[in-house]
Amino acid sequence: MTKLMKIKNLKNYGIPSYILNIWEKHYSPYLLPIQEEAVRNYGILDCDGGNTRLPRRDAPRNDKEDARQDNNNLLVIAPTSSGKTFIGEMAAITQVIRQKKVIYLVPLKCLTEEKYRHFKNLYSNWGLETVVSTRARREDDHRIIRGDYNIAVMVYEKFYYFLLKHPNFLIDVSLVI
Repeated sequence: MTKLMKIKNLKNYGIPSYILNIWEKHYSPYLLPIQEEAVRNYGILDCDGGNTRLPRRDAPRNDKEDARQDNNNLLVIAPTSSGKTFIGEMAAITQVIRQKKVIYLVPLKCLTEEKYRHFKNLYSNWGLETVVSTRARREDDHRIIRGDYNIAVMVYEKFYYFLLKHPNFLIDVSLVI
């Protein structure tokens, strides 16, 4: 049986103990296998992908090495309940800890409200500013345009709107989920 990585071990990636305590309480003391793979092999907790070296042209390459060096995109495809959502949350909170901005996209308005409340409930006591934007919820739109947030939760259509009307709103964004 494979030994699972403890969430407490994520302190080695610079994640503060108060965040690790939240994750342990809300999720589990251990990462699921796909989550551990995302941390170890794909650098989701490293803002720079864990590797800033440029590859040599003649050097042998492999997919995991390429993913950590490029680290521009990660597509996670896995069965239901395998831990995909928490991979996104770990990546988002890591960016916020490092003073970066995150846009968290969801397909439905009801999921926007759910994810917004989730981030507010878990992280607002620690100073995380979460905003929400849907067609019906426009009160935070000006904050999104100005970049006055840590995590902006929005539906796809609202993201498209911001791209068309305010293309510079992405300048300070380091992660889109």
